[in-house]
Amino acid sequence: MICDFCHENEASIFLEQTLPGGSRRKVNICMDCALERGISSSSRLVESTVISLFKELALEAKKINAVNSKMCPVCGMSLGSIKKTLKTGCPECYAIFKDEIKQLLNDRECSAPYTGSMPARIPSVRSVLNDRIILKNKLDAALKKEDYEKAALYRDYLKALENTAVSSGSGE
Repeated sequence: MICDFCHENEASIFLEQTLPGGSRRKVNICMDCALERGISSSSRLVESTVISLFKELALEAKKINAVNSKMCPVCGMSLGSIKKTLKTGCPECYAIFKDEIKQLLNDRECSAPYTGSMPARIPSVRSVLNDRIILKNKLDAALKKEDYEKAALYRDYLKALENTAVSSGSGE
């Protein structure tokens, strides 16, 4: 069993809590994490330490659930679903969950770039993501040239594009 706190070391302490409804919660702790949290064989306050461990795990579970419930505004796919199925809902998911997908790939030791073939029609396909990137680049270039009229126009196009993408994704 792996430690529920560090998710790295082998657990050596196993605790089980029986809840009022009869359900049970199990906690697996490695020796390093146990010592960090004040658990030792000579501890007199084992009961209060165990209670604090279960509270800490509950808070950690809430954080994980909050992260996994993050959704793509275009297709509505949640990060939790992407992690579970290893499939995204749309191309926008790659931009929205960029850091999380990189971490997921690193955890699975997938670091090589894609070297397979691409469909021949890919260059002709336009997506909201591509349009957004192109407009953002044009906006940056206009700002560098201090052409504020064009920059305002590109900014307005970006806002319209983002509002369209979000509203079209929620109606499906």
